[in-house]
Amino acid sequence: MAARIASLALFASLAAAPVLADDPRWRDCRTCHAVTAPDGSVVARGGRSAPNLYGIAGRALAADPDFRFYSDDLRAAAASGARWSQENFVAYMTDPDQFLRSVTGNPDAESGMHVELRSGAREVYEFLRGLSD
Repeated sequence: MAARIASLALFASLAAAPVLADDPRWRDCRTCHAVTAPDGSVVARGGRSAPNLYGIAGRALAADPDFRFYSDDLRAAAASGARWSQENFVAYMTDPDQFLRSVTGNPDAESGMHVELRSGAREVYEFLRGLSD
């Protein structure tokens, strides 16, 4: 029964994928990020020069085991124990460098991400949260 519910949830999230894939907010994200389920199913096509965003909701910062190129400052923020909550995700998307400066206390902290999403970050987070295991 639990496996069937999980399968239905994955199917529902995959069916909703075009909503994000066609959304203008995803255009900048997909340049570097993809959303790929653990079984290899591509939920939203994108680049591979940044971490996979599948399961990011609630995950610790800099915690994608398949991505090795996190900035030192994002790793420092991760050392604080911070997780990707909606609040943190929105703050990061709005101003990545400022978010890291706030979390690390380092006034010179910089993110490797060069895109700022001034609106719509909550909706992107909610979509990604819906994909979490």
